[in-house]
Amino acid sequence: MGQNFESIPVDSIREYSSRLLDPQDEAGRRRTALLEATFDVIAEVGFEGLRTRAVADRAGVNVATLHYYFPTKQALIEGLVQLLGAKFVLLHGPAPEPTGYPALDQLRQEFSDSRYYYEHQPKMLLVMGEFHLRGKRDPEVQKIVEMMQGYWRRGLERIIDSGMADGSFRQDLSREELLTMLTCLLSGASACRGDEFELLTEGIERWLLTEEVWKATRGARK
Repeated sequence: MGQNFESIPVDSIREYSSRLLDPQDEAGRRRTALLEATFDVIAEVGFEGLRTRAVADRAGVNVATLHYYFPTKQALIEGLVQLLGAKFVLLHGPAPEPTGYPALDQLRQEFSDSRYYYEHQPKMLLVMGEFHLRGKRDPEVQKIVEMMQGYWRRGLERIIDSGMADGSFRQDLSREELLTMLTCLLSGASACRGDEFELLTEGIERWLLTEEVWKATRGARK
């Protein structure tokens, strides 16, 4: 688990994530069980309540066993980053109806994922929120937050590059401007509910798409 998502080739990320969540060896399964226990503890009580004994108790092992796999709390947190990252890679909302514009379809998958996490995987958002809060006070945790966000931003960059290349995304703003705006808007999407979420995602499309593509696809969303 020493690698981070920034260093893994895009075409290998799913395989890497699958090995993290479903290891085939006994040591890997024990490590993953300990990380899942850490995930649950932080989701319930936050970083301030994270105690190695609580993690060990939840996993059904003694503290010595926990320390064998994760000698320090920092090592445990770094392992948790990998687990959380793997969940975001492999768990997704329903695929959107194809529009004929691949970049728009990928963007709508981002929307679907945001809604899915909010409705069906709230612990993922809770733990991610805990990382953000802790990072404001802890430089080491902030490095971890930036690593997690880095992989996500790489995905958004690919969507933007695709949309600008095929002419479906507006051309009057730079790639960096589009990436910054899209990152900020999507970061808040998972906190929106019902009609608010629909208004936000429709607004993002209205802002991002060319007039021609907007008119051609605005009715293509379910």
